[in-house]
Amino acid sequence: MNMNFRLVLPVLLIFSLLLTHTSKAQPDINQSMPVPGKTSFSRFVISINGGAAYLIGSTKDAKAQMRSIGATDADIDNYFRDFKLGWIGEASVHYMINRTLGFGIEYHVFTTDGQVKGYLDPGDGWSKYYGIFSDKIYTNFAGASCLIRENISNNWGYYSKLSLGMAFYRDEMKIINAPMLVTGKSFATYGEFGLNYSLSKHISLNAGFSYFISSLGKITSDNGKTVAETKLDKDSRENLSRLNLLTGVTFNF
Repeated sequence: MNMNFRLVLPVLLIFSLLLTHTSKAQPDINQSMPVPGKTSFSRFVISINGGAAYLIGSTKDAKAQMRSIGATDADIDNYFRDFKLGWIGEASVHYMINRTLGFGIEYHVFTTDGQVKGYLDPGDGWSKYYGIFSDKIYTNFAGASCLIRENISNNWGYYSKLSLGMAFYRDEMKIINAPMLVTGKSFATYGEFGLNYSLSKHISLNAGFSYFISSLGKITSDNGKTVAETKLDKDSRENLSRLNLLTGVTFNF
């Protein structure tokens, strides 16, 4: 992903958070007056979401590597159709300091997999090993989060969220019949915007769009016998960035 694009997205989200926070919500004439000494809004907001995610990194170099092991274009296209689309589970807890602004923690896990047929050349000049090359990837994220939400009507509202933290990458590879574990970690940014519908005072449904930005500059490979660390240059960094569509439930206490 282009570096300028990675910088612009967080800046735009921060701007939208500040704009939302500084805007004045319209008073609700149907809302009862707060009781002195009582908290008139929910202090804790707990969200549990799940949905689909799509990796947005370039596949040009990866496709070239697959062609070099004898994979057909049709198999490569099938691999990336499966691999780029994955699933995300998310949970967050925020403490609201007022009706609109809260701070807390965010955690989510993304997983995807894919496989392609190819061959391995041991370099002895006469033999080749044919089989399946597969990946099963998990990307965990944990970070500090800022939540802003506003009411549109008695039941409808919207929210925006920005989280900064660490991404933990794990790729359980199989090169024909030989397993390989590739791991890494990197700083990451997560932003989300969505709508919520209140079912009751304490429970609401929500649906949102989010993005995740991170890339690995160093990976560790472990084949069960040897462990090697590899520093990736600018052009070969592992791009973990993706877009997500989420839906779930929010609990307000």
